[in-house]
Amino acid sequence: MSTMTSAVPVDTAFGGPARTWSVVMTTDLAASLTEHLHRHDGQEDLCFLLWRPSTGATRSTAIITEIVPPGDGDRQVHGNVSFNAPYFLRAAARASETGCGLALIHTHPRGRGWQDLSPDDHAAEAGHAGQTTAITGLPLLGLTFASDDHSFSGRFWQRAGRRRYEPAWCDNVRLVGDRIAVTWNDRARQVPRSSSRQARTISAWGPDVQAGLARLHIGVVGAGSVGVLVAEALARVGVERVTLLDFDTVEMLNLDRLLHARQRDAVLARAKVDVLARALRHSATAERAQIRGLDLSVVEPAGLAQVLDCDVVFSCVDRPWPRSVLNLVAYAHLIPVIDGGILIRAGKHGLNGAEWRAHLVAPGRRCMECLGQYDPALVGAERTGMLDEPAYITGLDPDHPLRRNENVFPFSMAAASNEVSQLLTAVIAPSGIGDVGAHLHHFTTGVLDRDTKNCEPGCPYSTTLQATGDHHGLTVTGRHRAAEQARVLRNDAGRRLRVRLGRYLDDHLTRML
Repeated sequence: MSTMTSAVPVDTAFGGPARTWSVVMTTDLAASLTEHLHRHDGQEDLCFLLWRPSTGATRSTAIITEIVPPGDGDRQVHGNVSFNAPYFLRAAARASETGCGLALIHTHPRGRGWQDLSPDDHAAEAGHAGQTTAITGLPLLGLTFASDDHSFSGRFWQRAGRRRYEPAWCDNVRLVGDRIAVTWNDRARQVPRSSSRQARTISAWGPDVQAGLARLHIGVVGAGSVGVLVAEALARVGVERVTLLDFDTVEMLNLDRLLHARQRDAVLARAKVDVLARALRHSATAERAQIRGLDLSVVEPAGLAQVLDCDVVFSCVDRPWPRSVLNLVAYAHLIPVIDGGILIRAGKHGLNGAEWRAHLVAPGRRCMECLGQYDPALVGAERTGMLDEPAYITGLDPDHPLRRNENVFPFSMAAASNEVSQLLTAVIAPSGIGDVGAHLHHFTTGVLDRDTKNCEPGCPYSTTLQATGDHHGLTVTGRHRAAEQARVLRNDAGRRLRVRLGRYLDDHLTRML
């Protein structure tokens, strides 16, 4: 077997210098591939696939969209397997017609985990890389299926010289749908070293599950009362890479439910993500923890690009525009999004009731719009800034979710716990169950409702938008004036504080002299 090379810097529409690489497909498509590639006679097999690009801030991902099955005479199975030129040209033409890239996948019988390339595999893929790029405008994607454990590995073929192509190896290949299953390239993403700080965690589900869970790049969008608790759980469990997005500022009214926030953070007008990131660096049990706090909104182009670098995203927001963006991320880019929320009904005589939700949205599961988590009619209103106008909000029905902002720390804890449980269920799949449906917990009665329905008929997220990646054709980001204003106000507060501090020091030094 040949040795894997490091990623090759590229300069194409899909790639770019110093990027990482990934592949994702639905669990349904992976099951169809497995049925074709896992031969009972123990021989190799192959087929061509189509893929669409998904481009984040630093990662380029191929979304597998379609199998181009071989017909009679398209391949020869003789222990090893080979394909004929007409099959390649037919698949490449199909890719070109649909604006997709072309992928070639073959079997490694008795293989387990991430697979290297044999000399024959290298020659077959490298020999078609140039022609593939010329026909489709995108690099050839090579994939290997290990038949013993049904794992996948992948690489993009990039031009390294005149008539010479080399593989840029992916960090992982992800399957999303009724579960989250990831095959990791151990050379690109090293197996995390366990420590005594994680002993009880690892004893619950074992080192293999821990190694997969820890290597996930998880985004937390929203550093409010639920988001901080979700992020704290991820750091304690040992997740190595956590990216936090929030543009908001700590205020006094946050202190009764915002973990880690202190009175001086509100006085100093600190960003919520800065306060949370600082605390998580102390909480993290992973030896190579990378905690990033970004002062961004997911509805801004830079914020969305950061989310597209993640393997899983937590939606800890309460507005329709960011939820609609994350809904698109879950289906168009096949990045699972775990969403939830809290609704409290307070009356004249105290608490009347409360509910909290938790659900994972991904192909094969109900989307946020179909679950009623946001009103699509209000997305446009938020984009124009209407939802930040007090007159508009006061004109809504008193029971409208946008007017009901009551919350208490215990309910935030319950909602965050249920959201983290959704992640663990999808990754661990205890007893083979990775999808337990959407959960709605009623505080007053103690009843838990489960929703295992699919999207409504004609829902675009589960049909026309699914697996479209960068080609979804929608404009979902834009200027977010509330985020811009929050950053300006924080900068102004910081400047005023520095001026006051400077005057204090000047006066103090004057008295000393």
